[in-house]
Amino acid sequence: MGDLEGNREQNANMVSSIFPVIGIKFEETSELQRQLLAAFAFGMVYADGQIKGLPPAEVHGLAISMLQDAFNYSPEQAGEFSSLLIEAASDKSVHSVINAVIHRGIKGHYQWEQKQSSLLKENIEEIFKEVQNG
Repeated sequence: MGDLEGNREQNANMVSSIFPVIGIKFEETSELQRQLLAAFAFGMVYADGQIKGLPPAEVHGLAISMLQDAFNYSPEQAGEFSSLLIEAASDKSVHSVINAVIHRGIKGHYQWEQKQSSLLKENIEEIFKEVQNG
């Protein structure tokens, strides 16, 4: 078992750092933007868990914590949303948009880790544009 509390704090810091990169404060995001960013952040947490070799149950727990810490979801909301994210991540037919956003978040983790802020910003802004233009 990894350092769950340390991983939780690292994830919260990683995800919180997205907001300055995209130039939008959390409080200024729309509900749709928050949901898209949460799915993106789930991909980042998943990628981090894979790199660290964490078991799926631990990644799920970290995803729930991240939704609470970075997006102010209640424990119940975080549990429900993380279950949807896990289903969508593994089965595109569950929710193709969420699946695509999660996979962009996996790529985003690499961009974040490599300090490629402009590419990370571009990645997220493209998601917002694609979803808004439907």
